[in-house]
Amino acid sequence: MKVLIIFPPQSLEERYSHSISDVGGFLPPLGLCYMAAVLEKDGHEVRIMDCPVNNYGSKDIIEEVKNFHPELVGIAAITSLAAVTKELCDLIKTNSPETTVLLGGPHATIMPDELAKTTKADIIVKQEADNIITDIVKDLDKYKQEKIVDAGKVKDLDSLPFPARHLLDMKKYSSLPNNYKKDPRTFQMVTSRGCPFTCTFCFDAKGLFRQRSVENVMQEIRSLKEKYNIKEIAFWDDIFTLNKEWVHEFCKEMEKEKIIWSCYTRLDVVDEPMLRAMKKSGCWNIFFGIESGAQELLDNITKRMTVEQMKEKVRIVKKVGIEIRGSFMIGLPGETPELARKTIQLAIDMDPDYAQFSITTPYPGTQLWDNYEKYGTLNKNFTDYNGWMPVFVPFGYKSREELQEMHKEAFRRFYKRPKYILKRISKTRSFSDIKRNIKGMKVVTGMSS
Repeated sequence: MKVLIIFPPQSLEERYSHSISDVGGFLPPLGLCYMAAVLEKDGHEVRIMDCPVNNYGSKDIIEEVKNFHPELVGIAAITSLAAVTKELCDLIKTNSPETTVLLGGPHATIMPDELAKTTKADIIVKQEADNIITDIVKDLDKYKQEKIVDAGKVKDLDSLPFPARHLLDMKKYSSLPNNYKKDPRTFQMVTSRGCPFTCTFCFDAKGLFRQRSVENVMQEIRSLKEKYNIKEIAFWDDIFTLNKEWVHEFCKEMEKEKIIWSCYTRLDVVDEPMLRAMKKSGCWNIFFGIESGAQELLDNITKRMTVEQMKEKVRIVKKVGIEIRGSFMIGLPGETPELARKTIQLAIDMDPDYAQFSITTPYPGTQLWDNYEKYGTLNKNFTDYNGWMPVFVPFGYKSREELQEMHKEAFRRFYKRPKYILKRISKTRSFSDIKRNIKGMKVVTGMSS
């Protein structure tokens, strides 16, 4: 069967709600690559249209449908692109009524009934579509009758083929300046799925954690080295260091590969021996969700950590010599401008190598979405649900504009400090570092103005 998989059109400015110039940030749709790999393994002919990186619009999509004649079109449905996704479904079904249209991804998982009512999609897949896609293509009529299909979760991640990156032009993808050290064309991987923690703003909270074997992960890394001559990997796992034994085994194997890497995790699931092993094996940067400098706000989102615990762990990470990307949130439930400034001050005091300040967004399917009325007002225009626009305004703020200004203040106060600027200059070792710093300045300027 011919299958076309689409990530809908979206510009960088739409994704970040700010003009950040041409600084990179288009990343490969890894989930779609997994889906394509599963289909190819079963003998199907698959194409991926990643519209953002190729600047494709609706006309390009319809042209591809006419030329390729797919029996099935799968569209990634994310919340901020809900309106675009509806338009795409309408357009494809109008121009090619015989083509089956399937929606999957986070928004399909969260709001399947609404998508079934408001779009012309034939099939809505909840949860992990690569767990059921081969069954669907074998019997489209059956699943079209069901309309909403619960795919469940892939229990054995080693059973999945490696992502079908060969269906993308990997040269077109590049990371934002704080997401790579040597090569902006860093390659992305996942070694696990799911997060068992309970943060109220997270769609994947209380998730089922599953992890690939170290051997399986290393096979993929070696295949990437052979095919693409990669120098750097960014691991996109929600929580990379949950299984300490796994991490130590992985680090022993990574020492042999001479590749630098970064990852995401929580501060309460790292310790000094693990961090030293990670550093030795090439880990240069870890992204930590710190969220707030006010303990009452951390408690409101059930972070289950204290400010003091996080300060101590940050000290250990710095001692080991791994760079830190700290994630902080503005506009948390219960927040006031005074409490927001506690968060900004904590970021300044911790002095991570990079600080990300996002605006709290209660996505559908989260605990915060379910009880936002307790803490503030919510605009349900999904187009603004990208983490950079104030859709949720806590009662402690006078207006949406006051919250937006606080977000800009966070970027200005953290990045425009003489101490921070001097630190970045002191770490500059190459022309590549200079280019990265210039791009970073463009991002900060866009976010703070």
